[in-house]
Amino acid sequence: MDQKLQSPESTLDHKSVELRSLFELSQILNSSLELTHVLNNCLLTPMGRMLISRGMALAVDDDGGFIIKVVKGLSVELKDQKIYLKYQFERPVFLRDLRGEECPNRDYFLSKGLTLAVPMLRADRMVGALCLGDKMSKGNFSQKELEFLNSLSNIAAAAIENALMFNKIEKVNRQLDKKIQELNTLFDIGKELNSTLELAKIINILLFTIMGEMAVNKLLLFLEKGGELQLAANRGVNDSSQLFQAITDQSLLTLLALQSSPYLVQGDNLPRESSLLRKGGFQVVVPMQIQHETKGLLLLGPKMSRAPYTEDDLNFLSSLGSRAMISIENARLFQDALEKKRLEEEIAIARDIQQRLLPSTFPQLDHVDIYGLNIPFSQVGGDYFDCFSLDDDRVALAMGDVSGKGIGAALLMSNLHAGLHTLVDLDMSMRAMMSRLNNLIYENTNSDKFITFFYAEFCPNTRMLTYVNAGHNPPYLFHRDGSFELLEEGGLLLGMMPNVVYETGCLTLARGDFIITFTDGITEAKNKFGDMFEEQRLENLIRESLKKDVSVEAFIALLVNEVRLFAKGVPQADDITILGLKLDT
Repeated sequence: MDQKLQSPESTLDHKSVELRSLFELSQILNSSLELTHVLNNCLLTPMGRMLISRGMALAVDDDGGFIIKVVKGLSVELKDQKIYLKYQFERPVFLRDLRGEECPNRDYFLSKGLTLAVPMLRADRMVGALCLGDKMSKGNFSQKELEFLNSLSNIAAAAIENALMFNKIEKVNRQLDKKIQELNTLFDIGKELNSTLELAKIINILLFTIMGEMAVNKLLLFLEKGGELQLAANRGVNDSSQLFQAITDQSLLTLLALQSSPYLVQGDNLPRESSLLRKGGFQVVVPMQIQHETKGLLLLGPKMSRAPYTEDDLNFLSSLGSRAMISIENARLFQDALEKKRLEEEIAIARDIQQRLLPSTFPQLDHVDIYGLNIPFSQVGGDYFDCFSLDDDRVALAMGDVSGKGIGAALLMSNLHAGLHTLVDLDMSMRAMMSRLNNLIYENTNSDKFITFFYAEFCPNTRMLTYVNAGHNPPYLFHRDGSFELLEEGGLLLGMMPNVVYETGCLTLARGDFIITFTDGITEAKNKFGDMFEEQRLENLIRESLKKDVSVEAFIALLVNEVRLFAKGVPQADDITILGLKLDT
């Protein structure tokens, strides 16, 4: 009778100790976000409590596999090995009781002396597992011990999930830190490149940046001249060998320039010409492009650390090479201009520079009509427009108006073009890109210089248009019925102040919709009485054109003619720039 009366008290005492133990373990586990620390405590608790000599703790990986994080009583070489568990445990299970087809990994664990598997479940998903060996006493696991292990795993699952999430966040933060560092480097280098138009100095900035960032001491730079790629710089390469002559042969360089993105030189199945690079000790080829045309080529040797080149390295080199190539091209054109003795010849060259930055052709898309036109007030102007394919699914539209006129405005327009084409390759949001572009213009211009700017990306497949308007004349979005919307979402003009936050607008176009963006050379054109053309005349002209379903090119020609008829011989006082996009009805 006494024994029966004491049994519930004994049971309560045992439960109390067990709950206290689990509570203390919960505090320990939740006090840390370090995954190995959490798993180590999860494993040591049952091993110490039940006198188990060997054990293993695993955590789920991003691809659904499990990584061995902690081992006790087993070879440390097992750590960090990956295992794919094809059996979903729901409660502690004895591995000997499972058939091979139920748990293909059973024999692996048994070969390590592990006989009991304890799952750690979170929302019916295994985030980790404990694998335990037999007790040192050779006794069986009791039902209470299995319940304790099940309770422990439920408590530990949340801590493990938190630790896994923390690891992911840390990894993302490291990647972001690296990206930010790369962006900062690109902007710093961009400022240095913008500070000079001396070709030799730009090349030195480029080479020193690459050698410093990539830690390489073997580098060749080729630049296009006269339709050929010619050696422009050599760092650390013996130029007297026959192999060097073969590598610098024009036929090989032409072959290498066919690629549009940086690539690694590796493998034995390379074409005979490309295999020369590997023999010469080169590991990376970086085409330097402007408007999808290769204007330069970089060949890089191995890193001094012998570490492999990563995808991030190649992206950085691509962005840097493209940015430097723009500066090199600008430097060349500017140096050509300096060779001229007369101002008119210099202005003509500046005009040529500007026209090269403006598109001469437009993306050919099914059911989409795109066309643009620029008529400068003088030989050079401050208006800017662009239209280019971002990928197979999207096309970019840009329109800008630089304050002031003449060569100064044209050079600032050139900086806008260079900054835009550098940033669109960096895979960032439109808001972030506009903020970066604003900072770039702000840092490289005087306080009295700024740019009104409109940028949009259009996806023909979804008919989705996303845009930002930085203080530009609001473009019109006209519908077939003659109603229209103004595209006004955005923020301040570019270059007014640093770190401006921009908003984006997003809408879906319908069949027959017509977008027209323009500079104030249209609406502010004056006649001899001082009257301006104004928006109302433009709106009426668009409505009439929609009824006739004319092409964008025909409409722009009609608009320019209407402006000239309105002016009645009064000379053009500002640049006229128009860019339109229309969907088929």
